Amino acid sequence: MQLSIIIVNYNVKYFLEQCLYSVQKSIESIDAEVLVVDNDSNDGSIAYLQPLFPRVKFIASKTNLGFAKANNLALQQASGSYILFLNPDTIIPEDSIANCLNFFYEHSDCGALGVQMIDGSGNFLPESKRAFPSLTAAFFKLTGLSMLFPKSKLFNQYALGHLDKNDNYQVDVLAGAFMMISKAAIEQTKGFDETFFMYGEDIDLSYRIQKSGFKNYYFGKQTIIHFKGESTKRGSLNFVKMFYNAMTIFIKKHYRGSKATLFSTSINFAIWIRAFISVIQNVLNKSGMLIIDALVVYSVLFYTKMFWVNIIRDGFPFDGDFEPYAIPVYTIIFIISAQLSGIYDNLYKPLKALIASATAVVILLAFYSLLPETYRFSRGVILTGGILAGLMVTLIRWLFVQLGFIKPDEVLVNKQTIVVGSSIEHVQVLQLLSKTAVKERIVGRVGVKEDDLEQSLGNIQELKKITKQIGINEIIFCEGVLKFEQIIQQIISLKNKSISFKFHAKKSHSIVGSDSKTSSGETFSVDGDYALSKPYQQRMKRMLDVWLAAIILITFPFQFILIKNGNTALKNAWKVFVGKKTWVGYSSYQNTLPLIATGILLPSGYPMSEVEKLNKTLLRKSDTIYAKEYDWMHDIKIIMENYKYLGGD
Repeated sequence: MQLSIIIVNYNVKYFLEQCLYSVQKSIESIDAEVLVVDNDSNDGSIAYLQPLFPRVKFIASKTNLGFAKANNLALQQASGSYILFLNPDTIIPEDSIANCLNFFYEHSDCGALGVQMIDGSGNFLPESKRAFPSLTAAFFKLTGLSMLFPKSKLFNQYALGHLDKNDNYQVDVLAGAFMMISKAAIEQTKGFDETFFMYGEDIDLSYRIQKSGFKNYYFGKQTIIHFKGESTKRGSLNFVKMFYNAMTIFIKKHYRGSKATLFSTSINFAIWIRAFISVIQNVLNKSGMLIIDALVVYSVLFYTKMFWVNIIRDGFPFDGDFEPYAIPVYTIIFIISAQLSGIYDNLYKPLKALIASATAVVILLAFYSLLPETYRFSRGVILTGGILAGLMVTLIRWLFVQLGFIKPDEVLVNKQTIVVGSSIEHVQVLQLLSKTAVKERIVGRVGVKEDDLEQSLGNIQELKKITKQIGINEIIFCEGVLKFEQIIQQIISLKNKSISFKFHAKKSHSIVGSDSKTSSGETFSVDGDYALSKPYQQRMKRMLDVWLAAIILITFPFQFILIKNGNTALKNAWKVFVGKKTWVGYSSYQNTLPLIATGILLPSGYPMSEVEKLNKTLLRKSDTIYAKEYDWMHDIKIIMENYKYLGGD
């Protein structure tokens, strides 16, 4: 057998589906086998994919083995003269495998081969070719100099920025996302080092291949798509920790003496620096606008109060016990009211901010009217300050949009979408999207042949012109009549034009896409849309969680009568209050469902501690129905009927 292709899957069944269809096309004339190791996925990957790909050998692991162990497990069963380690979130062209094998035949010293990788937006991924880690390379990467000088041989030495990405070179490190290795090199190195769980194992294997007398080659003339970040979110603290820990393992293994100590110390320092940066980024991404709004509202109310005292009241200050706390309390009420009114659902639309701010002012006045007389200090300050605060919040939104500080979210912008494919493929895509909002924004079809003009906007040769004339910002490419190779060429030609791309392989039941190397990707499938993904429902779910958690924490002595395991219930209430858990959640993680915290109760009402005793297939179906038909009022019903189980583990 010429080739064994090994893929490790973890909760990315729709990306893997597209990957396997592309692999099938690429090995039609090659004696090859495909082995998929499923790392204990919770999304029903094997049940979904096995009937679609009967020739693929699926290996089900009962635990998450990590990348290295899972690959080695399949390696024991592989019989090919060459081994291709391939990520599940990749799409490879029809001729890619044949071209890579020919490269091996023409280069007898080649031990391992990598290719040029682009992300889902057509941007080159620098990890396609790399040098071995060094102290200077780590310093330039950490300080950002490698980003400032991407083509510099000195500053971007780790990513070999000075080498043309479209040429072929002998390099140090290849990416594990697509790494083809000769059986001889594999036997010499004995596969991946299982000390690595995720990240760094490809660097280690590349190093050992070179030490065994073989060469690693970068095949820049061959391009594949690697969506990136589907199994692990790259911006997360978990990614930072895992990546730098992997670097530490590599250094301890292959470096000696004072150099190793210095390098290891630097890496540990880098972990803390990057972790701190990640925390700041996460806070700004999630709460940046909220913090700005709170400062604006507080400032406006404060200066309105000062104006009122100095001009309206002739310098006579307000009195009362509540007066010192009034501005902070009213600011908090304003922000909470605006948030519940949807101000953070769509940062891109200032009108939404104006409506939400108006609602907040009304709620603020209602709250003021309910206060005892001794706690009131000025209706005029509240009304005037509230209106001015709403206007300022709206104005700042508009200004941030104009300056580009607020980027339009692809879900929130009025998108114009076209489908590139045959008329039959167009109908198939519409059927897949029938339960989503995406269908409504599809403006037409672009044919893939010159004579394919019936009921189309034009053919693929006119794609650039069509996207510009109509203002297209999303394209769904259909593989079938159109080849994967042609799709990749089109993506590269259209990159940097603010267009997002989606992919649908012939016979597949899904559409996938990822607009950057850091995003977690987007999938559409026959499963359709989910009510739980709607901002309103998510907000109400969180509000219900917080209120109930607060009630339990405040009235905890009384709760011991109502809830079994009262101590655990208190711990659960705190975890729910801080967002680590939710009162009602899925039985297990499924990346195809809207993301929520771990639950205390299942949608069926059973406590989470009972999950191992229940049928997994039925549980997954229950989770899907819960997400599809979610209503926060249903959560209340589940909680009230199973209140005594809120102390479940």
